[in-house]
Amino acid sequence: MADRIPLGGMKFSEELALAVLSDDTPPRGVEVDVLRALAGRQINMFYLSLSRSAGRTRVCLCVAPDRIQAVEQLAAARGLGNFRSVRSVGLLTFFPHERRIEALMGALQVFAGSGLPVFGVASTLSALTFVTAFEALDCASERLGQAFKLPENHAPFKPEFRVKPVAR
Repeated sequence: MADRIPLGGMKFSEELALAVLSDDTPPRGVEVDVLRALAGRQINMFYLSLSRSAGRTRVCLCVAPDRIQAVEQLAAARGLGNFRSVRSVGLLTFFPHERRIEALMGALQVFAGSGLPVFGVASTLSALTFVTAFEALDCASERLGQAFKLPENHAPFKPEFRVKPVAR
């Protein structure tokens, strides 16, 4: 890529687990029940995306690996027709300050060309986040670093510790 798109930086999440729930869309939407149940069990979400098409709702969310079983139980209790989970994923977030659509398309090409899985994608005004296999984060970062222009001496920010709430 001759004209590499500049990125403001890159960061990784800790190891997470992905849950994908989908079902026919009731009048209120499956996400309302799912989110209320997660809140009731005090399950934090590190990533959430929602899509609807042709009368179906799909909810993708990432939780701490030790909480995925509770999400699986919640899905089974609610009789959600289509549920799957991936036990070891990570979030790779980068910050394209310009040409965001080009950055998204370029990143998808990098993932596809490298054979790296993409389980989900989300964007905000300043960031693009990809859900991929946790063990693929370093490889994805290296490949993206070749395709995009990162700040000099940049190394992806990696979490060094996790704050875990204490039950009272």
